[in-house]
Amino acid sequence: MSPLAVGYGERVITPPLGADLCGYGFYLDRKAERVRDDLKVRALFLRNEDQALVLASCDLVGFSVDFSDSVRSMIARDHKIPAQNILLACIHTHSGPATQSLPGLGEVDEKYMKKVRRAIEEAVAEAHERMKVADFTFAFEAIEPIGYNRRAKNFKGIDPILKVAIFRQTSQKIYLLSYACHPVVFGPLKKITADWPGAVVSRIEKKGHQAIFFQGFSGDIDPVSQLNRWGAGTDEDLALYGEILSRRTFKAERYAVEPRTNSLKAVEARIAIPLRVPSREQIEAEAQEFAKTYAQFPGGSRFAEEWKDKALAALSAFRSKPYLENVPLQAMAMGHLNFLGIPGEVFCGLGLKLQRRWHPLFPLGYANGSIGYIPTRRSFGDAADYACYCAPKFYTVFPFTPEIENIIIRESRRLLASL
Repeated sequence: MSPLAVGYGERVITPPLGADLCGYGFYLDRKAERVRDDLKVRALFLRNEDQALVLASCDLVGFSVDFSDSVRSMIARDHKIPAQNILLACIHTHSGPATQSLPGLGEVDEKYMKKVRRAIEEAVAEAHERMKVADFTFAFEAIEPIGYNRRAKNFKGIDPILKVAIFRQTSQKIYLLSYACHPVVFGPLKKITADWPGAVVSRIEKKGHQAIFFQGFSGDIDPVSQLNRWGAGTDEDLALYGEILSRRTFKAERYAVEPRTNSLKAVEARIAIPLRVPSREQIEAEAQEFAKTYAQFPGGSRFAEEWKDKALAALSAFRSKPYLENVPLQAMAMGHLNFLGIPGEVFCGLGLKLQRRWHPLFPLGYANGSIGYIPTRRSFGDAADYACYCAPKFYTVFPFTPEIENIIIRESRRLLASL
């Protein structure tokens, strides 16, 4: 096989105290009061004699597609590789700053976003400079679940598989990890942390290695600690999750296999997803119902009024073109190991369907942007469903149609088949 060169780079992207934190309700004025652990961007640069790939992960909640596109284009220009060969993802911690415009969920600090853009560029450049020949293996290991299905409130419909890729160099190892579970251990506390993915990476780093974590398809998966006492997770919970996943990473490594080749490939497609556009009367009624349903949030009524005004203003344009366009889907391959990046909070069931047909597969959520929840078709049967009908109000104004599952599955399979 042709030699594979791999490099790792990182930069700290911890925001200043006082930054708006993202998640858990509308207009909570939730500002960072202390830093539990630094947030980072970590980047992996891979090159063989034919191709190069870049995979970067940020300890942040998510980016817009436009922001991701601009950063990927910048990296593509600087390193003379196609933008489709660059994947930029977030771990989706809710204990980080607001990093995309989601009304009611924190104000984006544009000065901080410039810092993030620069840090990503520098981490990728460092990874490029530090490339050395590496041996590559990977392993998939079933582990004790740290997550549960928060909709069913049980352990059905979760993905119990920890995905691990290992790049061995002369003096160190770099681990690329993926597992599906929301990083929301601490609930709405006002502290900055990379949550349980940060705990896993920290454990591996203490062994003298490097690690990059990518969130799986975790749209409906929460940490087990939330099943017991919502929002009351502790440092002990975080330590336990870090211990479980890091120990299972090292165990999985003992059974790792080599890829059939060291080939590197990447493809990308831009798709349109249909939206359910209501009538003017339905918008008025939905705003009233929303304010009533989310009355426990001090800003619930304010959000409902603002959404109504925004929806009415957008109604004419969306009626003539009821789609969210320019949605990026990306597939990569390292040998016969496949990666699939989808820009959103993908329900775990979609990933399980894809993995049954495409194996081995790393499902990577919040990749190259975030358009919101990507639910299963069945989930749309409940008119009060949060993921299907509430969250779109701050992500896309109007909800997707139930056809989103078929579209994502079909287009993902097409991309993977083209590798």
